[in-house]
Amino acid sequence: MASPTQPTKEPALATTKRKFDTLLDRLQNASASTTSLANTLHESNGSTTSLNQPFTPEPASKRYRLSDIGMNTSRQVSGSERIQQLKSQLLTPRKDGVEKAGSPSPGGVRVVGQSTTPRKPANYQPYSQEQFLARLKTFADVKKWTNKPDALGEVEWAKRGWSCDSWNTVACKGGCEKRLVVRLRPKRKDQDGKELDMSEDLTIEVDPALIEKYQEFIIDAHHEDCLWKKRGCQDDIYHIPIPSRAQSTADLLTRYRSFGTIVNDLPILENLIYPDPRIEDILKRVPASFYNPPGSDISESPPTTPTDIVSFLFAIFGWKGVSETKISMAVCGHCHQRVGLWLVKDDRLKEMSKKLDVPIETLRLNLVESHREHCPWKNPETQHNPTDGPIANMAGWQTQEFMLLGTRREKRKDQEPTHARNIESVDLGSEFTYPRGSTDSDIRDPTKEDKDEDLNSKWKKLKAKLKRTASKKSLKSTKSVKSTKSARSVAEKE
Repeated sequence: MASPTQPTKEPALATTKRKFDTLLDRLQNASASTTSLANTLHESNGSTTSLNQPFTPEPASKRYRLSDIGMNTSRQVSGSERIQQLKSQLLTPRKDGVEKAGSPSPGGVRVVGQSTTPRKPANYQPYSQEQFLARLKTFADVKKWTNKPDALGEVEWAKRGWSCDSWNTVACKGGCEKRLVVRLRPKRKDQDGKELDMSEDLTIEVDPALIEKYQEFIIDAHHEDCLWKKRGCQDDIYHIPIPSRAQSTADLLTRYRSFGTIVNDLPILENLIYPDPRIEDILKRVPASFYNPPGSDISESPPTTPTDIVSFLFAIFGWKGVSETKISMAVCGHCHQRVGLWLVKDDRLKEMSKKLDVPIETLRLNLVESHREHCPWKNPETQHNPTDGPIANMAGWQTQEFMLLGTRREKRKDQEPTHARNIESVDLGSEFTYPRGSTDSDIRDPTKEDKDEDLNSKWKKLKAKLKRTASKKSLKSTKSVKSTKSARSVAEKE
């Protein structure tokens, strides 16, 4: 029996050193597929620990677990550097979306199940036309939004950050999340007197006081801290940059090409109504270089076939062709109006003309009037062209034709006084209107009474125009000129 003072037997130094070297070799050569973020952080913290501390052999089970822990980073990297690498990898968003589990990252760390989603754009961007049009598009569904007075139209709501959320209900989505029900008229009632859901009695006039109250709600219904309550979009947010020749040319050709997939469903030229000049006259004046602008990868040829001419005509007036669920439509990208092209097929128009006993001219598609009232392609106020230039007071379609034709007004001496004219000379603020031109003339011979009525109406409109142009300012200046002349004549006599 050993005495109490006899020292315990120490393990051999060579054996301990051999075990330590074996453990290090296993840690350095382990497979990288079993590394986890927690183990890597644990190893990073452990790398700062001094190896001069006394080594204590661990149990076999624990040594077995440690031997399976992989490290694919060099031991020469310090703990602080390793932590910085992990921070940069965790805080830097990836562009490829979701990283597969078990795939190594560039820094050597294997992140399992980490995913990154693209950050949503800021809600408050009053200068962004893209977001404005996206909000405006939510009002285009007639099943969710009914016609409102101009002061409460969808444009006014969209300018202040509102979107249509449900039936006649607006919401500040992504902002203060406030919701407001816009109810101007009572609901319609059935035969039993019961109110119908999601209905509105359009026969009842809207109370002007109610309109003024909702005008205040466009701003005041936002939360106090909402930025949309402080400031909305600019008045020219709806403007189409047609005067930018490079951009308008590219947009026009894009709309023109969009009809290439639905050429078989396009209406014939005779069933389209549009203002003068005729499309044939426009195509004669458009140079061939227009269809191949500098820097464009696609080479176009001037429209020659009937379907190409119709496609180009649609594009001039702001329409682009789309096909949804095998239904071909002409769509406006600004007012989001949609026109089914099957409605203006020649066979259908003839059939409906007989059924309704109306002239076929009244059923044809009007390329300007088919836009919504607030659309800049139709409305010069929302187009908001500069007021001090040649395109002042022009709607989008007029501005587009002005950029194509290149001149403000053109009149030849040998030209007979017909309705055909250069469209840029039209003043939309005037009451004097020209007849809407189309590819076919009126087949009805006007009688003498019709001619007299037509002349009388034109004479009244012309008088109204002259009366309006003779403003107080111009009359005042005329009087001042006359008084100056009279004073001079008196002085000369004296």
